[in-house]
Amino acid sequence: MLYIAIVMYNKKMSDVLSRYSAGRLLERHGVDKTRIIVVDNSDPSFDAEDNDELNSFISIHGIAYIKSGENIGLSKAYNKALEYALHQSENPNKDFLMLLDDDTELTYDYMHEIYKAYKYASSLEDEINVITGLIESEGRPMSPLYRFAFSYSEKNCIKTPGAYKDVCCISSGMAVRLSALEKVGGFEESLFLDMIDYTLMYELSRHDLNRMMVVDAHIEQSFSGRQTKDRRALMNRYKIYNKDFTRFCEITGRGVLYAKLHLIKRRISLERSIKR
Repeated sequence: MLYIAIVMYNKKMSDVLSRYSAGRLLERHGVDKTRIIVVDNSDPSFDAEDNDELNSFISIHGIAYIKSGENIGLSKAYNKALEYALHQSENPNKDFLMLLDDDTELTYDYMHEIYKAYKYASSLEDEINVITGLIESEGRPMSPLYRFAFSYSEKNCIKTPGAYKDVCCISSGMAVRLSALEKVGGFEESLFLDMIDYTLMYELSRHDLNRMMVVDAHIEQSFSGRQTKDRRALMNRYKIYNKDFTRFCEITGRGVLYAKLHLIKRRISLERSIKR
């Protein structure tokens, strides 16, 4: 089974970019091969105004809908989806969980490539535990990476499909074997929004489980916070990143100095982007 987790926050179902591709994949392969899990992190005061569409989407596709009741953060939402998948799975060694957020648009072709790779990987026990495509932003390759680094270098980006070990990738559009997620304890809940993916890659490597298949499929990703010039919004977003990145450095043993240098550089970059 390929479980597909979609995390929503203060959005109508009609605004979730990948719902059509996910629905089409489910229609093609059936609920015995794919299952969509929607985790709704919306604030209690948020009025979606499209409950009929949401209910229709749920009933037509046999979707599991989990309402958090508040914004519990991305890692906790992922863990809710993981808990559901592990409870439903007949064989966590063969089943995978694919991760989507509500502002990532995946084409059906991308999702079908992930599905084909999952079917292949599920027959290999734990030889492949992570599946992802090639992610770009504004025409530049961004993920997967040979290693995490806080300064961008195109040389650090993986550009060729194939099998890799102990590498990094962003969470949007990736699929992970359920048993591997279970072995590392799921997603790190002390992280609210950022560095969840890189912390997971670190834990998979630490448990000798970081074996990745990169498929020949592409995503154009717009990263949170880069599309606004509003200073208050950017600084609020930076505060979340600051806390999560500092925690990431604690977990991975990178140290306080490493964290401070990176955060200073990021703050300067944000200030420059506001002035442009």
